[in-house]
Amino acid sequence: MHTQFDSWTQRTYIFICNWLLPLGFVALLVGLAALPERSLYHKVFYALIAVPALLALIMRPRSSGALWLDPVIIAFLIFSTWALISVCWSDTDQSFSTLFKRPLYILMLFAACALMALQPNARLAYSTLLAALIMLPLTTYSLVLFVTNWTPGARLVGDGALDNPLLSSHLFGFFCVLWLALSMTLSPRQSWPALIAAVLMGLALMATGSRTPLVAIALACAWLIVACWSKRSAWLLLSGVLMLLALVLLYPELLSSRGMSYRPELWAKTLSKVAQQPWQGFGFGAHLAIFIPDLNVSFREPHNFALGVLYYTGIIGLALWLTMHGLALFQCWKHRSNYLFVVCGALLVYGISAGLTEGGGILSRPKEHWMVTWIPLALIAALSIRMRQTQRAQS
Repeated sequence: MHTQFDSWTQRTYIFICNWLLPLGFVALLVGLAALPERSLYHKVFYALIAVPALLALIMRPRSSGALWLDPVIIAFLIFSTWALISVCWSDTDQSFSTLFKRPLYILMLFAACALMALQPNARLAYSTLLAALIMLPLTTYSLVLFVTNWTPGARLVGDGALDNPLLSSHLFGFFCVLWLALSMTLSPRQSWPALIAAVLMGLALMATGSRTPLVAIALACAWLIVACWSKRSAWLLLSGVLMLLALVLLYPELLSSRGMSYRPELWAKTLSKVAQQPWQGFGFGAHLAIFIPDLNVSFREPHNFALGVLYYTGIIGLALWLTMHGLALFQCWKHRSNYLFVVCGALLVYGISAGLTEGGGILSRPKEHWMVTWIPLALIAALSIRMRQTQRAQS
């Protein structure tokens, strides 16, 4: 009886890691562009990633022990603990159990990516590539609809559950950087199709009319140029300069038509609030309202991830947040001889840069912001765990 139970547990664990989690990860990456509504997107995440990952951890606690030794995951756990402690002085109207679920969802994302990476069949890499391939026809369809129905001043939103051009840019930018990084790291025969795919995603990104992702793409390119440092780096640098000149000369309104969109005023007002409680912040889930008189609108986010972390969790939380990202970027630089770390490093640099003028909420449920925060971090942590396990097996 005991042997039958062990056999069932082993088969279930393998099924979760090799099939359910990869399917869930693909759905997480492309679901916003493919599924009709966000509530379904959340349910798919719960059913195919959160619950299966938790079940796998319970089934094989020893096999998952490597998760809790990864520096990025440790930093995340400490940051999440501090955020939950800060609920004690928050004026939130949400229950503690509701807020507690938020970091748990993200932890299950970390666990899912690590469990896939530990499998011998490269499920994590193949799932990411499959999602990138699925996004190509989805993006092409959205672009065709946008072009055929274009009106002056229109901005691409995309299909599915996407509903905001700025948020959509996170999704298109993520896959643009992914394909661009692959074009820099794969063999010459494979790099050209990847480059064409990157151009397609770049066109969709520009069609959203969002400007910060363009800056983020440039910084991700700088990472690729330095991390790869080859003849392709010179071509990428030259291409970037030429594209910037083309934008300035042909489409200057894309860069300057909307000015700074009140970002400096938002940041200044947020910092003035932070000065009231700089060290501990106002607490996870606290209310935030930044009123802009010229627009007669109150914003609930400072449109800067770091400032959002600073507002909710104070200087202590921001230090933990920066440590988490710094550890992840260090891992990518340390292992840059492995092309997967170079690719994930580009995604992380893009995410950090895109967060300079967008977002502000922390520890959210799955949404576009995950493409520029938690997903790159989870991929890097998973790769680091996989590398340490491989090194341990070889020694």
